Amino acid sequence: MAKAKSTSASNAAPESVAEKNPPVTAEERYRMIAEAAYFRAEKRAFVGGNVAEDWLQAEAEIDRMLKEQGRLPSMTPEEIEQRVQGALATDPAAIAAQVRAITLDALTRGHLDTDALKRVTAAVVKGAREGAAPLGEPGGQALKEAMRGLDEALAGAAEAAQLAIQEAAGRSSEFSRQGLKRAVDELATLQTLFIETLQDAARNTRGVVQATFTELAEHARSSGSAVGQRTRIALDQLAHAVTAGAREQAKRGTEVVRHEAALLAGLAAGLLQGIAARLESKDTDKDA
Repeated sequence: MAKAKSTSASNAAPESVAEKNPPVTAEERYRMIAEAAYFRAEKRAFVGGNVAEDWLQAEAEIDRMLKEQGRLPSMTPEEIEQRVQGALATDPAAIAAQVRAITLDALTRGHLDTDALKRVTAAVVKGAREGAAPLGEPGGQALKEAMRGLDEALAGAAEAAQLAIQEAAGRSSEFSRQGLKRAVDELATLQTLFIETLQDAARNTRGVVQATFTELAEHARSSGSAVGQRTRIALDQLAHAVTAGAREQAKRGTEVVRHEAALLAGLAAGLLQGIAARLESKDTDKDA
């Protein structure tokens, strides 16, 4: 596989970039959208048009700008849960794609590190659990579709992490072999994270939802999952890159390790945005 081009041309640490472009708060985003919607109406002298359409277009415009600047506010676990619950109440055929999109959206708003993966995965599973519970018997199938979407999103995260590590291996002035090895070890735990989150959810539920989570966890453990397959491919391809690339580093203090981890996490999040756009494009082609 050809090495992906960097989406982060600057050599600055993610912390310094964040200082220059701090994420907006939810309130700031709301105000920006309101102002943009107002200016849209003002351009037509407040004649005709549609207020709801003005808002939707302004929201898309502001979010696109904030995403390009890396300033979208991070999604809280509660926001993720609510969006996933809403997805389970829609057309069953669309649940997997919607949950995948929600998960990728949440993951691309910050740094793609272990903490973010745990937080987002737990919130998606909790939202799916609560959305499936009131559906009765059909809730089991809706839950399976939701977890398929989560699985596909985590597979995208694994691919992004793989590409980030490959690129980092070629940037020997910034990364040590130790730092890359740590990143590879964290990538290897993605499949385990998925299974353990399903198992935890099963312990906290009853009835059809519990049986479905238990079945999904067992299937992922015995037969594999999309994220497990993607992770195995990534680890096979990274073995040589990590061994041959990067430098040995004399200074191995906490600050150095933190810098490497943060830089990799920021790079992976940028690469995941491209993967998310590619997946969204495929869904659009299917609908056409």
